[in-house]
Amino acid sequence: MAGSIRVARLLGIDIRIHFSWFLIFFIVVLSLADSFGSENVTWSDTKSFVIAVIAALLFFLSVLGHELAHAVVARRFAMNVSSITLFVLGGVANLAKEPPTALSEFLMAAAGPATSIVIGLIGLGLGIFAPSLFQSAPALQPIQPVALYIGQINLYLAAFNLLPGFPLDGGRVFRSIVWGLTKDRVAATRIAARGGQVVAALLVLAGIVLAFRLDATINGLWLAFIAYFLWNAATSTLQQERITSALGGAKVGPLMATDFKSTPPGVMVGQVIRDLVLPMNLRAIPVVSGERLIGLVAIGDLRKVDQAQWAETLVEQVMTPAAELSTVSPDDPLGTALEKFSATELPLLPVIKDGRLVGVLYRESVIGYVRMQEMLRVEGRR
Repeated sequence: MAGSIRVARLLGIDIRIHFSWFLIFFIVVLSLADSFGSENVTWSDTKSFVIAVIAALLFFLSVLGHELAHAVVARRFAMNVSSITLFVLGGVANLAKEPPTALSEFLMAAAGPATSIVIGLIGLGLGIFAPSLFQSAPALQPIQPVALYIGQINLYLAAFNLLPGFPLDGGRVFRSIVWGLTKDRVAATRIAARGGQVVAALLVLAGIVLAFRLDATINGLWLAFIAYFLWNAATSTLQQERITSALGGAKVGPLMATDFKSTPPGVMVGQVIRDLVLPMNLRAIPVVSGERLIGLVAIGDLRKVDQAQWAETLVEQVMTPAAELSTVSPDDPLGTALEKFSATELPLLPVIKDGRLVGVLYRESVIGYVRMQEMLRVEGRR
């Protein structure tokens, strides 16, 4: 997610925090401090605030545990998870590809809510039995309100995530069941995404009732915000499935360009700009040694070099090395290329076969192919 920073790395997964998380963390702390202070009149304001910070941190750690559960199961089925991001609405795990089977999706989606339920039950259990712990040690008394809060909020989190609206966990569970019954992933996704739109609409209605009938305006606005996010995510899923359907079984090979411009690594930046970028309006150029891809130099890389240094800076000093690039092979499905394009802003993907650069696939070529397929389908229905 744009606007996020990496704060840790667990199990080989980047843990990131979006800037919106700081806002929700601040709101949660203030709300808990007020709640703890009113329920425990002997606590000072400072103590209430400190306990609120601890409770909020534990809550977001439980959200992280929820997402890590998704990631661990996803890896069991060879689905790479590159990062987990905490943001204003909780957390999201970034899957590199969609689940390969209905069973894998069911288990992956169910793992998160199951983890939240376990944490919730542990929290409630600790909260119920905590009084016996601090009877002889009053300093442990804050354990009870914190444990009860963690228990309740995790059960609420699990219940909300199990709503049957894609891309919530419940929506993914629902999709996996429909997928397993119909053997049609595209149809299952369409049904589950429509379910996500229905759930979003119901959340809006619930928000209106809270705001105008029950005088809970803040809660109503919060539900409406969640509904907006869910509607957009479900709609985006429908658009992605439409594109995937348009791609069909097409491969990279027929759409790749074999007549492309490249540059060797020993060339200066100024020469590349003068001979290739300006006259041919190229936005990215493969850097090759023979037929082997060394890297890729894009407009963004060249702009980092001061014009006074163009004649003294080698292309290989500013290029993105081949090891850091996403590549495809001629036999890869276009859907695979589309997934890799979604993870980069580069206008092309190098096409590699037997270790050799055999072509480049331009983003515009894939977009043009999708549009043509959709136009032909519309014409065919007339």
